[in-house]
Amino acid sequence: MFKAVVTDLDGTLLNAEHKVSEFTKETVKLLLKEGIKFYIATGRNYLGAKEAMDELGVQIPLITSHGSVAFDENGNEIFSNKLKREYLDKVLNIDYKSFGKDIIITGYAGSNWFVTEDLREYFYNKKPDRTRYPQQITPKEFKKQDFTKIFFLGEDHDELLELENEIKRVVGEENISLLFANEGSLEVFPADCNKAKAAEVLLERDGLTLKDAVSFGDGLNDYDLITQTGLGFAMENSIYLLLEKLTDTEIIASNANDGMAKKVREIFDLQDWRKKENLCIKQLLVIWMELCWAEVIMLQNLLKM
Repeated sequence: MFKAVVTDLDGTLLNAEHKVSEFTKETVKLLLKEGIKFYIATGRNYLGAKEAMDELGVQIPLITSHGSVAFDENGNEIFSNKLKREYLDKVLNIDYKSFGKDIIITGYAGSNWFVTEDLREYFYNKKPDRTRYPQQITPKEFKKQDFTKIFFLGEDHDELLELENEIKRVVGEENISLLFANEGSLEVFPADCNKAKAAEVLLERDGLTLKDAVSFGDGLNDYDLITQTGLGFAMENSIYLLLEKLTDTEIIASNANDGMAKKVREIFDLQDWRKKENLCIKQLLVIWMELCWAEVIMLQNLLKM
């Protein structure tokens, strides 16, 4: 029997509008009521992850920046890994605009989210109802930050693939972690950091192991988590790079169709309390009718004597 769920946010727990559906919200609360542990593992920073946690209406541990930083259910930092200055400087000195003039650089430093351009309209168009926007600073100030994650955003996936190859060449693949959370986001974070390793720390804190957990994801940053937990699932809307690597993993319904929540209900046999109550009433009625019928038969037999 599994005792925990670890899930990605965007493209997995959140729907196509980056919101928590009522069905998912109810599912998580039912899960916690049954004593099952629930963890969020996301590429977002703390404030971005907390925004989703608050929408769920629960207090749970958060794994952020692809496993670089983790927080307990009260928002206390458990651990944090920053990009090493030597390798970060090499990445930041690359002329990324030469690979595509529309490529954007942004990054997380602690709870701060920084950009070097005025991108309010860009992020508004991506999510009109967003409440948080990155802080614009100068390129010089940007280079001084201690980042847990930086990422390059672009509409042309091929341009980002070329940039990825350049970063690998300049920095060395063994010195940083590089992945695509989706086709338009190339993300750079500390080497040896991933969601699975962070989840292992939190699970061990709660007396559990990765094999006790079920996991869900849609991005390449979810690969380790999906393959190392006791049971892992990929979303129908997953990036092709993830699906190419997961040859033996079950693909479930998309985030737009509450795929994660539906599978959680199936695995843990969760039902709304009203449905459970109705089921109990029906079962009691059946028992009562059977007893009444038994009494009728008994009376008929007595009358025949």
